[in-house]
Amino acid sequence: RFGAFVAEQYPAVLGLVLQVFEATGGGKLKPRDKAGLEALRPVFRRELTSRLYREMSGGETLDETTPGVSAIRRLEQARAQIVEACDGWLQREAISVSLTADERKEILRGMCLTRAVDNRLKQFFMGGEVRWGMKAFQGKGFRSLGQEAIYAAGIRLKRGAKHRGTDGLWTGDVVAPVIRDLGITLAMRGDAEAVAMILRAQMGKAGPPMYGKDLHTGDFEWGVLPAAAPLSIGSLSMAGMAMAFWREGAGRVAFSFIGEGGSSLGEWHEAINLCAARKLPAVFCIQNNQTALSTPVHENSAARVFADKAIGYGIPGVTVDGTDADAVAGAFTWAADRARRGAGPALIELVAMRMCGHAHHDDMLYLGKEAPPSWEYPTLHDTGYANPESYEFWSARDPIARYAARLEADKIVNSGELGRLRTWADELVEAEAQRVIAEAWPEPH
Repeated sequence: RFGAFVAEQYPAVLGLVLQVFEATGGGKLKPRDKAGLEALRPVFRRELTSRLYREMSGGETLDETTPGVSAIRRLEQARAQIVEACDGWLQREAISVSLTADERKEILRGMCLTRAVDNRLKQFFMGGEVRWGMKAFQGKGFRSLGQEAIYAAGIRLKRGAKHRGTDGLWTGDVVAPVIRDLGITLAMRGDAEAVAMILRAQMGKAGPPMYGKDLHTGDFEWGVLPAAAPLSIGSLSMAGMAMAFWREGAGRVAFSFIGEGGSSLGEWHEAINLCAARKLPAVFCIQNNQTALSTPVHENSAARVFADKAIGYGIPGVTVDGTDADAVAGAFTWAADRARRGAGPALIELVAMRMCGHAHHDDMLYLGKEAPPSWEYPTLHDTGYANPESYEFWSARDPIARYAARLEADKIVNSGELGRLRTWADELVEAEAQRVIAEAWPEPH
């Protein structure tokens, strides 16, 4: 995997970097060897710096690369960038393999809960259980099918009850999810009330978090900023909070989430540029799920990968498999750690595919036929607008099934655990759904 990372980011030096990796013992590392990875880092970093200096030096007789910047200085910058990127991969890998059995079981449980909530919202949309007088109310129902691994982004954030003061004020990290990020919303709290709040907000019922005023989800008392339209408003809000955290020096981090289409909005650029220039404690995530509502990637950006946008802001950018929960956890923990120590923001691109329509009402157009809620991915029909080749590829990378199989292979869960978690999640969500159905509508003002 290390070689694949170097080939993705710095293909011109792939051979040299792999030679150093082997020479310093990287090829002899055992699977999930955190101590070995940490011991490798300083040795590899030192040797790679030396080799790059020998191979990428000179330039004394060249003109300035840009006005006021000598070729020697530019080569120094390039060498340092390669070393930092390679060391960053080793850090992320060390974090991923350090995840405890309890943390990994929570991630699997959280992904199951995410899909169960998504399925129940779909059931709300298709049925007539929630009624305003004599009429059924379907709710909004943005979907996250195929992107549940985002739950792992929160596994080592400052979250949960210990970050609520006795006065009820939130003192932990803050996230600004958008419409595909149900998992990170649940990760910040993850109990039955969090499920109820999501269902309540989506169905417009009275009570927290939205009190019927909007159909988005969020709970600022637990560090979750509700989404707004345009979606990049959350990014600007996170930039402001990151500046406040920096001024406080409290070690808190603000997390901005956006889709690949939303990363073309002006507010998003203003937010990431400010945080980069001031080295504010922020992390930016682009959820590249192949489709911005109904617009394919090639029609909304010419970028090779969306992580390349980081170059324009002078910050690191990494592309991660958005269906690999361990990799997601490693990337977000690494980015949060560097933000906390004053290194500024990083950009994380999560690549996955939206295995459903833009919202519940769009499944028929996206898939070519209405699909009932299910733990399995729905069938794509010829009349759907989803790309059939991409849909086939990502159908084999269900993050929940994939992670359950990995944990079973690692002897963390027993055979059949996924089935038990599905039942647990369905029962928990159904109990909260019945509670929300019985709740009152907000009073008009």
